[in-house]
Amino acid sequence: MSQPKHYLSHLKKFNTLSRVCSINFFIFPDRIIFFSLIFIAAFIGYFLVGTVHCNVAFSNYAYASEKVLSLNDCLKLGMANNPKLTSAKFMIDAAQEELNAAKADFLPSVNAGANYNNINSIDASGPTDMDYLDQQNTNYNIGISQTLYAGNRIVNSRDRAVERKKMFIEDKAYTQAELAYQIKSVYFQLMKAKQDVQIGIDTVKRLEADSKAVKAFYAKEMAAYAQVLQAEVDLADAKQQLSRVKNTVDRKRADIFVLMNQPFNPDITFSGGLNYYGKGFKMTAEQCLAKAIASRPDLKSMDHQIIMHEKDMELAEGKYHPVVKLNAGYYDQDKDYDNYHASNQENTYWSAGVNLSWNLFDGGRAWYEKNRSKIDIKRIKEQVKDIKSRIEAGIITALLSLSEAEERIKATADSINAAKEYHDMESKRFQAGIATISSVLDAQVRVTRAHSNYNQALLDYQLARADLDFLTGSAVGE
Repeated sequence: MSQPKHYLSHLKKFNTLSRVCSINFFIFPDRIIFFSLIFIAAFIGYFLVGTVHCNVAFSNYAYASEKVLSLNDCLKLGMANNPKLTSAKFMIDAAQEELNAAKADFLPSVNAGANYNNINSIDASGPTDMDYLDQQNTNYNIGISQTLYAGNRIVNSRDRAVERKKMFIEDKAYTQAELAYQIKSVYFQLMKAKQDVQIGIDTVKRLEADSKAVKAFYAKEMAAYAQVLQAEVDLADAKQQLSRVKNTVDRKRADIFVLMNQPFNPDITFSGGLNYYGKGFKMTAEQCLAKAIASRPDLKSMDHQIIMHEKDMELAEGKYHPVVKLNAGYYDQDKDYDNYHASNQENTYWSAGVNLSWNLFDGGRAWYEKNRSKIDIKRIKEQVKDIKSRIEAGIITALLSLSEAEERIKATADSINAAKEYHDMESKRFQAGIATISSVLDAQVRVTRAHSNYNQALLDYQLARADLDFLTGSAVGE
């Protein structure tokens, strides 16, 4: 693999800079230190810029050099570039920052303050001395506060943040599973469309040969003109069907590029076929359901949501408990009088103590918050029941579709050979003048239908396996 041009250009610049610095060292030895610093700074700058350009160039080169993509390649590109997964990762990062903030509550808080007041008397009466009021007050302080007890609210806040991060991790895993399922579905449909294109090309070739033959028979007055028209109509229909399946190929290609979040590239082809999943699925419905309950990311996410609401309940209960804090501080106070300098004061001291505060009545807020969390827990549990019910129904449907597709694959594979043999026989009979073009065209329809049914059975099998992967929570690429 050749090096990117950006990287080579940076190396050339670096070599030129090295020669210049070497000349300066020779001519101006008193400036060695100065030029050494320039040399080191330039080296670091060119190295960093060259590394960035090199990484980008190699990344683009890696994608551009891949002219053929398999299903696994599509899955890797999708997992690396899909915006939904990038967004899910940001949610995890944000949850981590929230967790860090919750952990910070375990540490003491330190605060500092300063205050300056200038007091000037305007008027005074009685025994007050106006001059004695004129003064400047300066205060400095620094304090530290550590929460000793808060009804486990700090611990529960930290635990809730932990569960929230785990929830977003499972949400990302579910997004990955959905994306993998979508890529697989579109990929299998693309493979089926490509095979349909080949069937359409073969059909057009056979119909063109049949049309040519019937025209030759018509020229010798051995076939009616109606048979010529029938052959031309069937040929036109076949060409139209071929155009439709070609368009389907283009649409499915575009869909895959969208799912991979890559620009459409007509030079890239997709390899493989309808054989990604091998035959012989051995798991029963009960085993699939058990695996789904243990592995589905959305179910795990809801488990974390339930724990989060349980922590909310404990946080609400914690509001009934007092808050105990240890406070300590250092203070410096200066009081300067304008006219009575002998009375100036300067105090420096420290203090430490324990503070207890207890909210005895909040209008029932904590009680209502606790009840709301209880209701949310009940709501999520009902959603879990609904999801499990849908998973069970989906598994049963997928297994039935899988079994049906396996039987259809066997049946349609045999029908292809029979249809081809029947078409060959009718073609020979037509050449011998003992059959009409209608029977030949009918045999051709049977060949096309047999191939289409076989490809559809293969597609249904692959889609059913993809359904089972998604429903059971199988890992991507498993």
